[in-house]
Amino acid sequence: MSRSIPGPAQSGLTVVVPCFNEVDNVEPSYQEIVSALGNHPLELLYVDDGSTDGTLDVIRALAHTDPRVRYVSFTRNFGFEAAFSAGYRYAGKPWILHIDADQQFPASEAGKLIAAAEEGNDAVFGVRTNRQDPLVRRWGTAAFHFLGRRVLRIEIPPGATAFRLVRTELARKIVDLRLGTPYFLATVPKLTSRYTTVPVAHRARERGESKVGFGFLSSHAIELFVGFTRRLTTAASVTALSTAGISLLAGIATAFGLLGLPVTSALTFALFSVVLTVLALTVRYLVVVGAGQPRPRQFYIREANFPVDEDDLLYTPAEAGIHPGERQAGVKKTEDTAAPRSLVILGGADGSVSTYHRARELGFRTICVDVRAAAPAVALADEFVQVSVRAPEQIAAALEGRDDIAGVLCPASDVGLPTLAWLTRHWNLPDPLPEAAVAASVDKSVFRALCDRLRLPTYRSVGGKPGPDLVLAAQQLRFPTLVKPVDSSGSRGVVSCASPGGLTTAFTESLAFSPSGRLVVEEHLDGSHYTIEALVVDGRIVFHAVTRRTLPPPPFFVTASHLLPAGLPPVVDRALPLMLGALCAELGYRTGPLTLDAVLGRDGKFYLIEMGARMGGNGLAEAIELSTGVDLIAAGIAAATGDEVVLSPRSPRPTLVHILASDRGGRILRIEGTEEVRAMPTVSSLELFAEQDSFVKPYEQAGYKMGYAVLSAPTVPEVLAAEDELRGTLKFLLDEQGMAVPLP
Repeated sequence: MSRSIPGPAQSGLTVVVPCFNEVDNVEPSYQEIVSALGNHPLELLYVDDGSTDGTLDVIRALAHTDPRVRYVSFTRNFGFEAAFSAGYRYAGKPWILHIDADQQFPASEAGKLIAAAEEGNDAVFGVRTNRQDPLVRRWGTAAFHFLGRRVLRIEIPPGATAFRLVRTELARKIVDLRLGTPYFLATVPKLTSRYTTVPVAHRARERGESKVGFGFLSSHAIELFVGFTRRLTTAASVTALSTAGISLLAGIATAFGLLGLPVTSALTFALFSVVLTVLALTVRYLVVVGAGQPRPRQFYIREANFPVDEDDLLYTPAEAGIHPGERQAGVKKTEDTAAPRSLVILGGADGSVSTYHRARELGFRTICVDVRAAAPAVALADEFVQVSVRAPEQIAAALEGRDDIAGVLCPASDVGLPTLAWLTRHWNLPDPLPEAAVAASVDKSVFRALCDRLRLPTYRSVGGKPGPDLVLAAQQLRFPTLVKPVDSSGSRGVVSCASPGGLTTAFTESLAFSPSGRLVVEEHLDGSHYTIEALVVDGRIVFHAVTRRTLPPPPFFVTASHLLPAGLPPVVDRALPLMLGALCAELGYRTGPLTLDAVLGRDGKFYLIEMGARMGGNGLAEAIELSTGVDLIAAGIAAATGDEVVLSPRSPRPTLVHILASDRGGRILRIEGTEEVRAMPTVSSLELFAEQDSFVKPYEQAGYKMGYAVLSAPTVPEVLAAEDELRGTLKFLLDEQGMAVPLP
């Protein structure tokens, strides 16, 4: 079934966890949720309903260690409905999973709800298959559903519980309606027919006490019965009229001596009790329905770790500990909220698209610097400066007088790194990039000399200006060789040279991509290719991830896919952090991202090929977060802005980035299979940089890709099978004979 919006597996979900005095359950519930759902684009939103037992302290600690954790804390206990209303209002992802902190619903059961949502439903409710609650509570719930659905004819999803998955847009619509009774189970059917139920497991509460008692259930039942049907109030009206008639007849009978005083007294008390019951129902109806008036504000927030609507606060944002830089996607912004900080991002190429997306989710304004007005990321930025990323003085002049710039980023390309280093010093920003790190990033011969100096595994190479001297020096190498510009990236200008006789031609081809007019000639390494993404904080390698790269057949050296975990030999895996640490120490590189290409040679040695003191692009960050739970883009932004870098890695899940590219050039007539690919449960994201009627080039350079997809599965064979399925589903039809096929 085709969908108008992506399901939760692709677009992500917010797990809303209401908590009231659940100090013993918060940490275990967090661990279970992350373990079960960490492979999805995820955020956790805890709503502390005025707890008094230390629950908030545990939530704060989780938020400190995991940037996916957000929370609001009420000024007092406002109740279950207020808690889920706040969670639904401030959810930042397109889908919401509501799960209580008591862990009676296993988080692993959410997969069943997600699968049902992927079929096109707006809301999915879990139904307990083997309920583990006390008998009285089970009987009460059964009676409640029987009266509501069968007697009063209220449309309620049969057996539905608070364990549910719902589109955020729908949930927020229900909350914003501010109905007299926001009874969620009965309101959903009034707004959409696309809902369903699925059976889910249930278990007994292990820690703490249930907050759902007889009074809570009775109050909810009455609100439902008087708020969603006229049958009960109609019955009350009929009863009131009948009571009036009976009272009148009883009075006449008593006056004529037909009824004795004892009978009259008993009847009076009975009728009086009926009248009081009807009065109680009438009053409750007026309170719940409120004569059509919206319910007043349901809650007030004492504290939050992200900006909220100031109408929900009893304090100023600063008193509540809310800072502009912590803003997350989906949060409502008020006019009085302080303006977010801005990030200058050097380059708007397709490889940087994910950085713009994530920066906006984190609440930053983005300023795209690129000489090309048609660069893919320009449309994603809040502001565009049409200047070359090689011109720092012009960039500074264009942004002169700005006091909102918090950091400078240069994702997916080394070209702008000298400008990044200049601007960070010019604007006095945190941890300016050392010149040595810039030189090693933009000049491959400098990096080769660095590896030699540190006695890292190396291979022979020569470099310099093209000419007879460079030809003579290169002839002493073992062929085949690779000729590269010393200062290009994205595989631009990399030319394979099979014999000394082809050096002059290779120089000419490669020189076209070197701004400095300098080349490096390297002996070709035969082996397996890898990419390393790392993060340096205070001079330490605090995280690194390795992907195994697949390259198309020669003569091109572009990336066709990345797979992780990479499966490095244990001895290499243990030595790698030491190698990276030695590099950073030698360069004086103390804080920031690091990306490297490497080859595991057939001789068993691990060769570092080139580096960039920057974040990688083209889906690498998304894949690493999906696999390990570490958000490298958010961490890189924190490093650039001087904020605290928070990481919470977990055991890796097999994940793959598949590059979409053509083996020939032409105009795209149409693209087939995009909806089918987005609906694949293994596909986390699909980015397309080409569209119908656009022209594509053969995939000879990284910039000629048509997009990429990020896939994940429980095992490596499954993720590779998913890649094969994607290849057979997504097709780019060109205007020449044949079809553009993604490279293997």
